[in-house]
Amino acid sequence: MSDFQQAGDVIKAVVGIHNTLVQITRKYESELGLTFLQLAIVNTIRFHAGGTLKQVTEQLSLSKSTASTQVDLLVGKGYVHREVSKTDRRETMLTLTKQGDLVAQKSILILPFYQATAEQLALKSPEDTRILMETLEQLLEQLQNLKGEKK
Repeated sequence: MSDFQQAGDVIKAVVGIHNTLVQITRKYESELGLTFLQLAIVNTIRFHAGGTLKQVTEQLSLSKSTASTQVDLLVGKGYVHREVSKTDRRETMLTLTKQGDLVAQKSILILPFYQATAEQLALKSPEDTRILMETLEQLLEQLQNLKGEKK
C-alpha cells in the first residue's frame, strides 16, 4: 500500500469518525440542549478545568469568531461563565456553571461514543494509546500549520 493510499485511509477514517459523532449527537440535541460544537466546547472546558477562550479555540481548531459566538450562546443558556482575566485583560476566562457541569456530566453518560471510545482504548496497551494520541496530535498540529499556507 502506498503512503498516499494510507494517508487517504487515515483521512477517510477521521472524517467518518467526525461525521458519526455529529450524527449521534444530533439524536440527543433536544435532550441535552446543545449542538455538537457547543457540547465540544462545554466538555473541553470541563476536561481541562476551565481555561481561556483562546485555549478552547486552539484545542478545537475553531476560528475566534466561531468560538466566541458559541460561547456567547452557552453563556446565554446558563452553561458557561466568562470573565476577563485579572492578570491579562486580553484573555477571557471560561468556567462551567453548575448547570454547565451537570449537562457535561449528562452528555458523557448518555452519548454512546464516550463509552465506545473508552471500551476501544481499554483494549489497547497504555503505550499503544499514547502512540495513537501522539500521532493524532502531531497530525493535527501539522494540518493546522497548513491552514494559512497558499500555493
